Amino acid sequence: MTLRELLDAIRLRWYVTGVIALITLAAGWKVDHPPHYFQATSVLLLVPPKAPDAPNSLAAVTPSIAQTGVLVDSVLNDPSSVGPLRKAGVTGDFSLAPRNNGTVQTPYYTVPSEQLTVSSGDPDAAVASVTVLAAQYSQELDDLQARAGVRSADRITTQLLVPPTATPVKGSKTRGLIGTAAVGAIAL
Repeated sequence: MTLRELLDAIRLRWYVTGVIALITLAAGWKVDHPPHYFQATSVLLLVPPKAPDAPNSLAAVTPSIAQTGVLVDSVLNDPSSVGPLRKAGVTGDFSLAPRNNGTVQTPYYTVPSEQLTVSSGDPDAAVASVTVLAAQYSQELDDLQARAGVRSADRITTQLLVPPTATPVKGSKTRGLIGTAAVGAIAL
């Protein structure tokens, strides 16, 4: 097919070209005017109990404490926990994950900490949700140790390492518009 034949086909099917162009323009406008989206993040430190011979409780940090944090993550990330978390006040998409604080020279996850993240359209709701999520994490950690029969004085506790803050999530409008234009051009 030559260029002349292609242009003649497009001219004869102008209504199809017009519909595709309108759809492409509408999609481009949506990409250029995205909804506001925020992500709130907080970091909890898992603190082992103080030993009488070690006044610095972080000196006794072991990988097993980080594994305990991962166990709490798996409990709260389970689909059966979503309902109680929603009832407690967690809105939006949320995630709990161990925070990697290691380097090439030291092992990963040497200081057990958890990163809690909530995404929402409202920054205040995201911060409030991450605060509730942190409280639920601490409660689940305490309940887990109570079910295991750990004495209160010997339990792992949490400490707020990074307070919750919300930041806007922004994508690249230019890439989105180029992608929309490319899809529209291919559809023609």
